[in-house]
This record gives sequence, C-alpha cells and structure tokens, in this order.
Amino acid sequence: MASHLNIKSMWNNIQSLRAEAHWWLERRWKVRLFTYPTFLLIRNTLGMRVEDWPASVRCSGCRCSERETELLTTFADQAVIAIENVRLFDEVQEKSRQLAEASQHKSQFLANMSHELRTPLNAILGYTELILDSVYGDMPEKARSVLDRVQRNGRHLLGLINEVLDLSKIEAGQFVLALADYSLKTVVETVYTAVEQLAKEKKLVFKVEVPPDLPPGHGDERRLTQVLLNLAGNAIKFTDRGEVAINASAADGSFEVSVRDTGPGISPADQGKLFQEFQQADNSITRKKGGTGLGLAISKRIIEMHGGKIWVESVVGQGSTFSFTLPVTVEQQAKPA
Repeated sequence: MASHLNIKSMWNNIQSLRAEAHWWLERRWKVRLFTYPTFLLIRNTLGMRVEDWPASVRCSGCRCSERETELLTTFADQAVIAIENVRLFDEVQEKSRQLAEASQHKSQFLANMSHELRTPLNAILGYTELILDSVYGDMPEKARSVLDRVQRNGRHLLGLINEVLDLSKIEAGQFVLALADYSLKTVVETVYTAVEQLAKEKKLVFKVEVPPDLPPGHGDERRLTQVLLNLAGNAIKFTDRGEVAINASAADGSFEVSVRDTGPGISPADQGKLFQEFQQADNSITRKKGGTGLGLAISKRIIEMHGGKIWVESVVGQGSTFSFTLPVTVEQQAKPA
C-alpha cells in the first residue's frame, strides 16, 4: 500500500511538473508537447533511470499495473523534455538579445566612421576641383591628368562611403525620408544627364521614354533620384553593347519606372539574392566590374519606405529589366519589409 501511495505521489508531482512545462510552452512557443525517448535527461533530472527505480516503485508486488508504470515513464519523459526546451528557449532569447545589441553597436560604429571618413574626403575633392579650375594658377597638363584620376577615384570612394552610411542609418532606424512635391520627369532627366557620358564612352544607345503628362508626385526626390541613378548606372556598367532605356509611366495612382538593358542577364539563382546586403550576382562579369553589393539593397529599402516595391526580370544572354512602383502621393514614411 505504501508503494502504491509513493507511485501516486510521484504521479501527482510529475503531472504538476508537466502542466507547468506545458503552460510555459503554450505561452512562449505556442506549440504542444512532443514525445521522444531521452533516458539521459530522465537520469539527470530525476536522479536515475526508470530501469534503476526501486522494485517497490516499479510496482513489483504492489497494486499498480504495468500500464500505470508506462504512463508514469511517458509523463516523466515529456516533463523533462519540456523543462529542457524552456531552458534552451531562454538561452536562445538571451543570445538573440545580445546579437541585436551587438548589431546596433555595429550600425552606430559604421555611421560614425562613415561620417569621419566623408568629411576629410569632401575637403580633398574640393581642393582638387579648385586646383583643376586653375584657382591657384595654371597647372601643367601632366599634373592635370593625375588630378583628374584623383578626383574620379575620390568620387568613387565617396559613393562607397555614402552607401555604407545609408545602410547603417537604415539598420539603426535613423533613415528618414524628406517628403515634398517633386516631378518624376525631372528625376529621370537628372539621372540621364548624370550618366549620359558613361553610355557614350561605351558607345551604348541610351534612351528615355517619359510621357509629357505625368502627374506631380509627393515623396523624397533626392532618394528616388539615388535609386534610379543606381539602376541606370548598373545597367550601363554591365552592358558592353546594345542599349539602355529608362521608361516611366503613371496609372491608378502609382508611378512605375523601369530600366532595361541588353547586358549579360542574371540567372534565376542570383536574382533571389540581388536585393540583399553585400550580395551580388556570382559570375566573373560581376567580379570584374566591382561594387559593394549595397546599392540594390539600399534602393529596395528606399522604395519600400515610399510604400512601393522593386523587382527584376532577366534572361541570361538577353538582358535585364529592373522596375519599381510607388504611390504618386506618399503621405508618410512606411517601414521597410
């Protein structure tokens, strides 16, 4: 009778333990208990294996049945697993918190470093431009050629620093759109003027198709120019022959802008990672052309903050078309997906 009472007492304790663990799982994981044999956990948590329990506890010669012993073992197994999972979940939560804090520190560090690098670089570019404009006197042609290269490389470096700064601001939640009225036609014309010379140097046909009756928009003109400049610049950079075309239209309260090229195209496998940070198409052409893999990721965030979306359609060997849509009127900044 005493053995039977011990079994009942242990049964009640395990039932209570199981209920508590089940409550934790329901609250934290929203999943049910699952069962699998784990005698090691039973031994560590209960002090011994089920096979090592005293004969009186294993119901030898007492009134409890083999079925009760099996149920006791099953519930003990489940209770131990549940408790272990709760402990592991708490550890995962703590690690996630630590990683999030480290990521925040990283973003802040990148923002600070980018700012510190950009300030002296702007001064270098400014003085270089003054020298090239002969403000300090005439320059020999050979020296002028060297300063031209300094200026080009300095501007390229400044562009890379700005990309890192933008990304760090986005990750830190400090990236804010300056919403105001703008003209999409002006945005397209600005981009065309900025990259037209690059297309001419590669002997590419560079076309713009913009209807004259586009409605005025409301959004961040400078950031949208940045997005379109990135798309058009990439198209020209990766296209060695043929054409690049920018198309803009408006319908149903939305703008749609696309940049089409006759470049090498992008494989389906690479298309899925193009808009991720520090990711590029994995081929020899991309490695040869260079880049940080940040431009498209930042462009995606900017478009999403306008409440729009951006995507790519491409066939290897035939070219690519990058497109984005956004509301004509953006009332407030949206959170990027």
